[in-house]
Amino acid sequence: MKNVKNLIVYLIIALLCIAAFAGFLFTRKSGTDKAASAGTSTVTASNQSEDDKQQHVKDVMANSVKTPDPNPVVGIGRGTDYAKVTSDAISNAGGLKDIIKKGSVVLIKPNLCFNAQPDTPITTDYRVVTEVVNEVKQLGAGRVIIAEGCFTGNALDDASLRLNKFNTIQGVEFYNFNDCEKKDCYEVSPKKSLVGKPMYIPKVYMDADVVIDIAKLKTHDMAVVTLSLKNLFGVPSEKIYGGMGEKDGLHDLDMDKAIVELNTIRKADFSVIDGIISGENSGPVSNTPVNSNIVFAGKDPVALDTVALNFMGFTVDKVPHVKLAAEQKLGISDLTKIKINGADLNSIKMDFKSPFK
Repeated sequence: MKNVKNLIVYLIIALLCIAAFAGFLFTRKSGTDKAASAGTSTVTASNQSEDDKQQHVKDVMANSVKTPDPNPVVGIGRGTDYAKVTSDAISNAGGLKDIIKKGSVVLIKPNLCFNAQPDTPITTDYRVVTEVVNEVKQLGAGRVIIAEGCFTGNALDDASLRLNKFNTIQGVEFYNFNDCEKKDCYEVSPKKSLVGKPMYIPKVYMDADVVIDIAKLKTHDMAVVTLSLKNLFGVPSEKIYGGMGEKDGLHDLDMDKAIVELNTIRKADFSVIDGIISGENSGPVSNTPVNSNIVFAGKDPVALDTVALNFMGFTVDKVPHVKLAAEQKLGISDLTKIKINGADLNSIKMDFKSPFK
Protein backbone atom coordinates (compact mmCIF):
# COMPACT_ATOMS: atom_id res chain seq x y z
CA MET A 1 0.00 0.00 0.00
CA LYS A 2 2.79 2.30 0.89
CA ASN A 3 4.43 1.53 -2.43
CA VAL A 4 1.23 2.41 -4.27
CA LYS A 5 0.99 5.76 -2.46
CA ASN A 6 4.60 6.52 -3.33
CA LEU A 7 3.95 5.62 -6.98
CA ILE A 8 0.96 7.97 -7.09
CA VAL A 9 3.03 10.80 -5.59
CA TYR A 10 5.78 10.18 -8.15
CA LEU A 11 3.23 10.18 -10.96
CA ILE A 12 1.74 13.49 -9.78
CA ILE A 13 5.19 15.06 -9.52
CA ALA A 14 6.06 13.77 -13.01
CA LEU A 15 2.84 15.17 -14.48
CA LEU A 16 3.45 18.51 -12.83
CA CYS A 17 6.99 18.58 -14.26
CA ILE A 18 5.72 17.68 -17.70
CA ALA A 19 3.09 20.42 -17.50
CA ALA A 20 5.65 22.97 -16.34
CA PHE A 21 8.03 22.01 -19.11
CA ALA A 22 5.25 22.16 -21.71
CA GLY A 23 4.30 25.60 -20.42
CA PHE A 24 7.92 26.71 -20.70
CA LEU A 25 8.10 25.48 -24.29
CA PHE A 26 4.85 27.26 -25.22
CA THR A 27 5.97 30.51 -23.64
CA ARG A 28 9.31 30.34 -25.39
CA LYS A 29 7.70 29.64 -28.77
CA SER A 30 5.22 32.47 -28.27
CA GLY A 31 8.04 34.83 -27.36
CA THR A 32 10.06 33.68 -30.34
CA ASP A 33 7.10 34.21 -32.65
CA LYS A 34 6.58 37.71 -31.24
CA ALA A 35 10.26 38.51 -31.64
CA ALA A 36 10.22 37.23 -35.21
CA SER A 37 7.11 39.27 -35.91
CA ALA A 38 8.73 42.38 -34.42
CA GLY A 39 11.85 41.74 -36.45
CA THR A 40 9.81 41.47 -39.64
CA SER A 41 8.00 44.68 -38.79
CA THR A 42 11.30 46.46 -38.21
CA VAL A 43 12.66 45.31 -41.54
CA THR A 44 9.45 46.29 -43.27
CA ALA A 45 9.55 49.75 -41.70
CA SER A 46 13.18 50.14 -42.68
CA ASN A 47 12.45 49.08 -46.23
CA GLN A 48 9.50 51.44 -46.38
CA SER A 49 11.68 54.32 -45.29
CA GLU A 50 14.24 53.45 -47.96
CA ASP A 51 11.43 53.10 -50.47
CA ASP A 52 10.23 56.58 -49.54
CA LYS A 53 13.70 57.96 -50.16
CA GLN A 54 13.98 56.20 -53.50
CA GLN A 55 10.58 57.51 -54.50
CA HIS A 56 11.65 61.02 -53.47
CA VAL A 57 14.71 60.69 -55.73
CA LYS A 58 12.49 59.56 -58.63
CA ASP A 59 10.14 62.47 -58.02
CA VAL A 60 13.01 64.94 -57.90
CA MET A 61 14.43 63.63 -61.17
CA ALA A 62 11.02 63.68 -62.81
CA ASN A 63 10.50 67.27 -61.67
CA SER A 64 13.81 68.31 -63.24
CA VAL A 65 12.74 67.22 -66.70
CA LYS A 66 9.09 68.24 -66.61
CA THR A 67 8.00 70.68 -69.29
CA PRO A 68 9.31 74.12 -68.30
CA ASP A 69 7.15 77.20 -67.92
CA PRO A 70 7.00 78.65 -71.47
CA ASN A 71 7.21 82.18 -70.06
CA PRO A 72 9.53 82.07 -67.04
CA VAL A 73 10.15 85.07 -64.82
CA VAL A 74 13.60 86.38 -63.95
CA GLY A 75 13.87 88.94 -61.19
CA ILE A 76 16.60 91.59 -60.96
CA GLY A 77 17.75 93.63 -57.98
CA ARG A 78 20.23 96.48 -58.35
CA GLY A 79 22.44 98.37 -55.93
CA THR A 80 25.16 97.79 -53.35
CA ASP A 81 23.05 96.90 -50.30
CA TYR A 82 23.47 93.12 -50.39
CA ALA A 83 20.38 92.25 -48.37
CA LYS A 84 18.06 94.65 -50.22
CA VAL A 85 19.35 93.83 -53.70
CA THR A 86 19.00 90.10 -53.03
CA SER A 87 15.54 90.53 -51.54
CA ASP A 88 14.45 92.67 -54.50
CA ALA A 89 15.65 90.08 -57.01
CA ILE A 90 13.83 87.25 -55.20
CA SER A 91 10.65 89.32 -54.86
CA ASN A 92 10.77 90.36 -58.53
CA ALA A 93 11.08 86.68 -59.46
CA GLY A 94 7.88 85.82 -57.58
CA GLY A 95 9.34 85.00 -54.17
CA LEU A 96 9.84 81.73 -52.32
CA LYS A 97 6.43 81.22 -50.71
CA ASP A 98 5.31 78.46 -53.05
CA ILE A 99 8.63 76.61 -52.67
CA ILE A 100 9.29 76.60 -48.93
CA LYS A 101 6.87 74.64 -46.77
CA LYS A 102 6.79 74.51 -42.98
CA GLY A 103 9.51 72.14 -41.81
CA SER A 104 11.22 71.91 -45.22
CA VAL A 105 14.82 70.75 -45.38
CA VAL A 106 16.48 73.38 -47.55
CA LEU A 107 19.91 72.85 -49.06
CA ILE A 108 21.71 75.97 -50.28
CA LYS A 109 24.54 75.53 -52.79
CA PRO A 110 26.74 78.64 -53.05
CA ASN A 111 29.85 79.02 -55.19
CA LEU A 112 32.68 78.87 -52.68
CA CYS A 113 36.32 78.63 -53.66
CA PHE A 114 39.03 77.64 -51.23
CA ASN A 115 40.76 80.61 -49.59
CA ALA A 116 38.32 83.16 -51.08
CA GLN A 117 37.21 86.26 -49.20
CA PRO A 118 34.09 88.46 -49.42
CA ASP A 119 34.03 91.51 -51.72
CA THR A 120 35.77 89.51 -54.44
CA PRO A 121 34.65 88.31 -57.89
CA ILE A 122 35.42 84.71 -56.98
CA THR A 123 32.96 83.48 -54.36
CA THR A 124 29.28 83.96 -53.51
CA ASP A 125 29.13 86.72 -50.91
CA TYR A 126 28.00 85.69 -47.43
CA ARG A 127 25.56 88.60 -47.27
CA VAL A 128 23.62 87.33 -50.28
CA VAL A 129 23.44 83.87 -48.72
CA THR A 130 22.45 85.36 -45.36
CA GLU A 131 19.45 87.09 -46.93
CA VAL A 132 18.32 83.86 -48.60
CA VAL A 133 18.73 81.96 -45.31
CA ASN A 134 16.70 84.59 -43.46
CA GLU A 135 13.89 84.41 -46.00
CA VAL A 136 13.59 80.62 -46.03
CA LYS A 137 13.62 80.49 -42.24
CA GLN A 138 10.90 83.16 -42.04
CA LEU A 139 8.83 80.95 -44.33
CA GLY A 140 9.17 78.02 -41.93
CA ALA A 141 12.13 75.99 -43.16
CA GLY A 142 12.93 73.38 -40.53
CA ARG A 143 16.55 72.78 -41.42
CA VAL A 144 18.95 74.78 -43.59
CA ILE A 145 22.13 73.18 -44.95
CA ILE A 146 24.84 75.12 -46.77
CA ALA A 147 26.75 72.63 -48.89
CA GLU A 148 29.66 72.91 -51.30
CA GLY A 149 32.34 70.78 -52.90
CA CYS A 150 34.87 73.19 -54.35
CA PHE A 151 37.29 71.99 -57.02
CA THR A 152 40.17 71.87 -54.57
CA GLY A 153 40.53 72.13 -50.82
CA ASN A 154 37.73 72.62 -48.30
CA ALA A 155 35.83 75.90 -48.41
CA LEU A 156 33.80 74.93 -45.35
CA ASP A 157 36.43 74.19 -42.72
CA ASP A 158 36.68 76.52 -39.73
CA ALA A 159 39.47 78.65 -41.19
CA SER A 160 37.65 79.10 -44.52
CA LEU A 161 34.35 79.91 -42.85
CA ARG A 162 36.04 82.66 -40.87
CA LEU A 163 37.78 83.95 -44.00
CA ASN A 164 34.67 84.05 -46.20
CA LYS A 165 32.55 85.12 -43.19
CA PHE A 166 30.04 82.32 -43.65
CA ASN A 167 30.58 81.67 -39.95
CA THR A 168 28.39 84.74 -39.32
CA ILE A 169 25.34 83.01 -40.84
CA GLN A 170 23.16 81.83 -37.98
CA GLY A 171 21.01 78.70 -37.68
CA VAL A 172 22.56 76.67 -40.49
CA GLU A 173 24.55 73.48 -40.93
CA PHE A 174 27.57 73.13 -43.20
CA TYR A 175 28.21 70.09 -45.37
CA ASN A 176 31.28 69.40 -47.50
CA PHE A 177 30.26 67.41 -50.59
CA ASN A 178 33.90 66.46 -51.08
CA ASP A 179 33.74 64.27 -47.96
CA CYS A 180 31.23 61.98 -49.68
CA GLU A 181 32.22 58.46 -50.64
CA LYS A 182 30.13 56.22 -52.88
CA LYS A 183 28.22 54.89 -49.88
CA ASP A 184 27.10 58.46 -49.16
CA CYS A 185 25.67 58.88 -52.66
CA TYR A 186 22.88 57.67 -54.88
CA GLU A 187 24.05 56.13 -58.14
CA VAL A 188 21.63 57.69 -60.62
CA SER A 189 21.23 58.27 -64.32
CA PRO A 190 18.49 60.10 -66.24
CA LYS A 191 16.50 58.18 -68.85
CA LYS A 192 18.27 60.01 -71.65
CA SER A 193 21.81 60.25 -70.35
CA LEU A 194 24.28 62.55 -72.09
CA VAL A 195 27.38 61.17 -70.38
CA GLY A 196 26.47 57.51 -70.86
CA LYS A 197 27.04 56.30 -67.31
CA PRO A 198 25.44 56.71 -63.86
CA MET A 199 26.65 59.53 -61.63
CA TYR A 200 27.24 59.48 -57.88
CA ILE A 201 25.20 62.29 -56.32
CA PRO A 202 25.36 62.96 -52.55
CA LYS A 203 22.29 61.70 -50.72
CA VAL A 204 22.04 64.91 -48.70
CA TYR A 205 21.56 66.81 -51.98
CA MET A 206 18.96 64.47 -53.42
CA ASP A 207 17.11 63.98 -50.11
CA ALA A 208 16.61 67.71 -49.44
CA ASP A 209 13.08 69.00 -49.89
CA VAL A 210 14.30 72.17 -51.58
CA VAL A 211 17.57 73.09 -53.31
CA ILE A 212 18.50 76.74 -53.76
CA ASP A 213 21.47 77.48 -56.00
CA ILE A 214 23.33 80.73 -55.24
CA ALA A 215 25.92 81.21 -57.97
CA LYS A 216 28.46 83.90 -58.81
CA LEU A 217 28.41 86.12 -61.89
CA LYS A 218 31.82 85.56 -63.51
CA THR A 219 33.59 84.40 -66.62
CA HIS A 220 35.26 80.99 -66.84
CA ASP A 221 38.21 79.82 -68.92
CA MET A 222 36.51 76.58 -69.93
CA ALA A 223 32.76 77.04 -69.48
CA VAL A 224 32.73 80.66 -70.78
CA VAL A 225 30.64 81.74 -67.77
CA THR A 226 29.97 80.41 -64.29
CA LEU A 227 26.32 80.99 -63.46
CA SER A 228 23.55 78.84 -61.97
CA LEU A 229 23.77 75.76 -64.24
CA LYS A 230 27.55 75.51 -63.95
CA ASN A 231 27.40 75.97 -60.16
CA LEU A 232 26.10 72.40 -59.75
CA PHE A 233 29.53 71.17 -60.85
CA GLY A 234 30.38 71.51 -57.17
CA VAL A 235 27.90 68.84 -56.08
CA PRO A 236 29.75 65.59 -56.97
CA SER A 237 32.50 64.63 -54.54
CA GLU A 238 36.18 65.13 -55.26
CA LYS A 239 36.79 61.78 -53.52
CA ILE A 240 34.93 60.12 -56.37
CA TYR A 241 35.62 62.45 -59.28
CA GLY A 242 38.97 63.89 -58.24
CA GLY A 243 42.25 63.63 -60.04
CA MET A 244 44.65 66.52 -59.87
CA GLY A 245 42.40 68.36 -57.43
CA GLU A 246 40.05 69.70 -60.10
CA LYS A 247 37.42 66.96 -60.37
CA ASP A 248 39.04 65.63 -63.53
CA GLY A 249 36.57 62.76 -63.51
CA LEU A 250 33.77 65.20 -64.32
CA HIS A 251 35.78 66.94 -67.01
CA ASP A 252 36.49 63.55 -68.58
CA LEU A 253 32.75 63.08 -69.07
CA ASP A 254 32.74 66.26 -71.24
CA MET A 255 32.25 69.31 -69.06
CA ASP A 256 29.27 70.79 -70.92
CA LYS A 257 27.44 67.45 -70.97
CA ALA A 258 28.28 66.83 -67.31
CA ILE A 259 26.86 70.25 -66.33
CA VAL A 260 23.61 69.51 -68.14
CA GLU A 261 23.47 65.96 -66.76
CA LEU A 262 23.76 67.25 -63.19
CA ASN A 263 20.88 69.64 -63.80
CA THR A 264 18.86 66.88 -65.45
CA ILE A 265 19.31 64.68 -62.36
CA ARG A 266 18.34 67.49 -60.03
CA LYS A 267 18.17 71.12 -60.99
CA ALA A 268 17.66 73.70 -58.30
CA ASP A 269 14.14 74.65 -57.25
CA PHE A 270 15.21 78.28 -57.17
CA SER A 271 18.41 80.01 -58.24
CA VAL A 272 20.13 83.28 -57.37
CA ILE A 273 23.17 84.82 -59.06
CA ASP A 274 25.32 87.20 -57.01
CA GLY A 275 26.69 89.89 -59.32
CA ILE A 276 27.15 92.78 -56.91
CA ILE A 277 30.89 92.33 -57.32
CA SER A 278 31.27 90.08 -60.37
CA GLY A 279 34.28 88.91 -62.36
CA GLU A 280 35.66 89.16 -65.88
CA ASN A 281 38.81 87.96 -67.69
CA SER A 282 40.45 84.70 -66.59
CA GLY A 283 38.27 82.64 -64.26
CA PRO A 284 37.04 81.02 -62.12
CA VAL A 285 39.60 82.02 -59.45
CA SER A 286 41.61 84.84 -61.04
CA ASN A 287 38.84 87.11 -62.26
CA THR A 288 39.17 90.87 -62.38
CA PRO A 289 36.51 92.55 -60.19
CA VAL A 290 33.58 94.32 -61.84
CA ASN A 291 31.24 96.48 -59.78
CA SER A 292 28.12 95.38 -61.63
CA ASN A 293 25.85 95.90 -58.59
CA ILE A 294 23.24 93.34 -59.61
CA VAL A 295 21.55 90.13 -58.43
CA PHE A 296 19.43 87.83 -60.61
CA ALA A 297 16.88 85.29 -59.36
CA GLY A 298 14.37 82.82 -60.76
CA LYS A 299 13.00 79.28 -60.89
CA ASP A 300 14.21 78.46 -64.40
CA PRO A 301 18.03 78.20 -64.35
CA VAL A 302 18.28 78.22 -68.14
CA ALA A 303 16.25 81.42 -68.38
CA LEU A 304 18.18 82.90 -65.47
CA ASP A 305 21.56 82.14 -67.06
CA THR A 306 20.30 83.41 -70.42
CA VAL A 307 19.44 86.79 -68.93
CA ALA A 308 22.66 86.96 -66.89
CA LEU A 309 25.01 86.03 -69.73
CA ASN A 310 23.29 88.55 -72.01
CA PHE A 311 23.83 91.16 -69.31
CA MET A 312 27.54 90.22 -69.47
CA GLY A 313 27.62 90.76 -73.23
CA PHE A 314 27.42 87.12 -74.37
CA THR A 315 24.80 85.22 -76.33
CA VAL A 316 23.53 81.70 -75.65
CA ASP A 317 25.26 80.44 -78.80
CA LYS A 318 28.60 81.35 -77.19
CA VAL A 319 27.88 79.31 -74.03
CA PRO A 320 27.58 75.61 -75.02
CA HIS A 321 26.23 74.26 -71.73
CA VAL A 322 23.38 76.78 -71.60
CA LYS A 323 22.51 76.08 -75.23
CA LEU A 324 22.59 72.33 -74.58
CA ALA A 325 20.43 72.67 -71.46
CA ALA A 326 17.81 74.51 -73.52
CA GLU A 327 17.96 71.83 -76.21
CA GLN A 328 17.36 69.23 -73.50
CA LYS A 329 14.27 71.24 -72.49
CA LEU A 330 15.53 72.03 -69.00
CA GLY A 331 14.41 75.63 -69.44
CA ILE A 332 13.87 78.54 -71.80
CA SER A 333 16.73 80.35 -73.56
CA ASP A 334 14.64 82.53 -75.86
CA LEU A 335 14.87 86.05 -74.44
CA THR A 336 11.60 87.04 -76.12
CA LYS A 337 9.77 84.48 -73.98
CA ILE A 338 11.37 85.44 -70.67
CA LYS A 339 9.68 88.04 -68.47
CA ILE A 340 12.27 90.23 -66.77
CA ASN A 341 11.17 92.18 -63.68
CA GLY A 342 13.24 94.86 -61.97
CA ALA A 343 15.19 96.41 -64.83
CA ASP A 344 15.32 96.83 -68.59
CA LEU A 345 18.02 94.40 -69.72
CA ASN A 346 18.98 96.34 -72.85
CA SER A 347 19.62 99.54 -70.92
CA ILE A 348 21.83 97.95 -68.25
CA LYS A 349 23.96 95.54 -70.30
CA MET A 350 27.70 95.45 -69.74
CA ASP A 351 30.59 94.09 -71.79
CA PHE A 352 32.62 91.62 -69.72
CA LYS A 353 36.14 90.90 -70.95
CA SER A 354 36.75 87.26 -71.64
CA PRO A 355 39.15 84.89 -73.46
CA PHE A 356 36.13 83.95 -75.56
CA LYS A 357 35.70 87.46 -77.00
